[in-house]
Amino acid sequence: MPGDPENTSAETTNDHIDLALYRQLVKQFIDMRRFSTALFWAEKVAVLSGGEPRDIYYQAQCMFLLGEYHRAAHTIQHHKLEKNSLPCFNLLLESLYAAKEFTEAANAIQNVEVEMMTTSLINQPVDAGSGCYLESNSVFGGEENHRNELQSSIYLMKGKVYEALDNRGMAMDFYVQALHKSVYCFEALEALVQHEMLMAWEEFELMQHLPLAQQSTETDAKFILKLYESRLKKYYELISARNAEEISPIVNPDALKYIKEFTAKVQQTGSSDSQLPKVSTLKVPLTPSHFMSPASKVLEDLKAPSFSLQTSLSKASSLVDASHRSMFDSSSRRRSRDNDTDTLIPLGDCLNRVQRSTDLMASEAEKCFYDCDYKQCLKILNELLKVDPFHNNALTIQIACLVENGDFNRLFYVAHKLVDRYPDKAISWYAVGCYYDMIGKSDPARRYLSKATALDRLYGPAWLAYGHSFANENEHEQAMAAYFKATQLMRGCHLPLLYIGVECGLTKNLELAEKFFLQAMNIAPLDVYVLHELGVIKYEYEFFDGAATIFQCTVDIVKQRAKTNNEEISARWEPLFINLGHSLRKIHKYEEALYNFQYALLLKPQNPTTYTSIGFIHALLGNLDPAIEAFHKSLALNRDCIVTSTILKSCIEDLMDDPTTIDEICSAALRDVAKNITANSRRVMNSDKFNGMKLKFDEEEELANSDSNMVVEMSFDT
Repeated sequence: MPGDPENTSAETTNDHIDLALYRQLVKQFIDMRRFSTALFWAEKVAVLSGGEPRDIYYQAQCMFLLGEYHRAAHTIQHHKLEKNSLPCFNLLLESLYAAKEFTEAANAIQNVEVEMMTTSLINQPVDAGSGCYLESNSVFGGEENHRNELQSSIYLMKGKVYEALDNRGMAMDFYVQALHKSVYCFEALEALVQHEMLMAWEEFELMQHLPLAQQSTETDAKFILKLYESRLKKYYELISARNAEEISPIVNPDALKYIKEFTAKVQQTGSSDSQLPKVSTLKVPLTPSHFMSPASKVLEDLKAPSFSLQTSLSKASSLVDASHRSMFDSSSRRRSRDNDTDTLIPLGDCLNRVQRSTDLMASEAEKCFYDCDYKQCLKILNELLKVDPFHNNALTIQIACLVENGDFNRLFYVAHKLVDRYPDKAISWYAVGCYYDMIGKSDPARRYLSKATALDRLYGPAWLAYGHSFANENEHEQAMAAYFKATQLMRGCHLPLLYIGVECGLTKNLELAEKFFLQAMNIAPLDVYVLHELGVIKYEYEFFDGAATIFQCTVDIVKQRAKTNNEEISARWEPLFINLGHSLRKIHKYEEALYNFQYALLLKPQNPTTYTSIGFIHALLGNLDPAIEAFHKSLALNRDCIVTSTILKSCIEDLMDDPTTIDEICSAALRDVAKNITANSRRVMNSDKFNGMKLKFDEEEELANSDSNMVVEMSFDT
């Protein structure tokens, strides 16, 4: 009978549930982003399977995708899978990092020996037919063949955890190892490059030591290098290995000699102090207590870095050698290529097509930005943002370009768009802070920039802009504090060092300022801003010849870039020509100085200080008339300038003391008097002549009124 319990138990005994079907169902719901449904069935599969590691993994993964990070981490730790399964350990680190439990994640890293787990996996037997490992409990299904990417992901998470704990030395080491475990781990390279962790030469060395030959084919290696090299620094040019034949035409040999001299100073510890002038010979005394300042501590940290790329590369190479079989077996990739020839694309076509990639377009825009070609940079960004309006790197460059061009209306629009769509991103409030800083409202600028740094503590541009907001109001200590933080976060970037040096120079700590400029130039040897500030320091030290040489080198680079970009030199370089003119004036090259002052006047007309400089040069050349004329133009624009008034008074006195001047003035006065007398006499004579003349209608009127027998006499004097 249908209700018989014996028949029901028999039917139940003969029926079975296929767990493989439900596991596949879980994966399908994950792919469709139905995470709650996937979690429901994943939990049932885990119970039915008796807590198999792969089922617990998918259950925890569904929790992670739902944003329940603590729950996912607890699930893995409850079943004690972090020490037995690489995917579970990787997911545990992901969950703790997302939950901001960095200390607990670091403890998990220290308690789990990843290399021991890797070794146990390598020693497992391999199925000759499929190429997969026979053991399926440790790593799930086909994922065993991708264990190098899995290990790379674990090292990447280790780096993120230690970077969040401000242990950047350990973080960089783990990022390098992650990139060596799998050359396809782009996030590791992005962390090293985007967070400015490596110097420029360290980036090139890292590219040279990537195990591309072992992990990819020769064609793939070329493609990968093309993509990765586009992410490297855009403003670095190696000069140490250049000889006389290889010198760029934009850099004259004298300037290159000074640059090499400065670069050599960076490598010295104590000799650089002896090469500086004595404190007593300087017009501005140096601060003796700067050796205990935070700036000195930053310099010491730069001299003794906590990270060594060579050590990390050696460690990564040893790990690669130990796991040779797992890392370098790419036979499966080659077999897949042979079976599917429809997906093969010639390398030349790939390199041409990939130029349309938004990432490569952003890299090209960044290069144009560092070359001061802001017009071309914005052109590339406009094309890019049509395809991807919220590309993070492109938006960062766009904000910087809008600030450089002073386009606050466009920046206002970009900032509001970002805040409306991404209020939890640091770049949104960074854009708002830059807008308020541009329009001169420092208080709201600091508030929004501070919010950006709170959202993303590693976002370097926000720290730099935060320092600028203080520097604009001459609050040097607060500005330097922000720049110090940026220096810690942006080890491979020269900008924080440059800005610290500028602040030290403004506080008249010239010696410390020069040290920071030398460190900045060690990173970016031919950066025009660093060269300009070094020239200013040389001028302050009264090394006018060296200052003129450096300024002239900077001018040559600026002119060459403007010529290459097919545009006029920007008005922002007006102070550079002014400084070059004063340096040339100090070494008595007055004609060249006058040329640079006049060029500066073309860049920024109606500048009273430029007119004063031009007048001063004319006065030194003995051309008092054009000097006085230039001083009058300056005072017309700024009548309260005491310096211009004083020099003008001296020029007028010198002009009056000249005997020839008195003679010229008297002669001119006599000529004016003679001209006036002659003009007056002529007017009198002409008046008499015209008074004696009578016009025709006057004659007719007189004739009509007179006697017809009267004889009329008419005078026509000629």
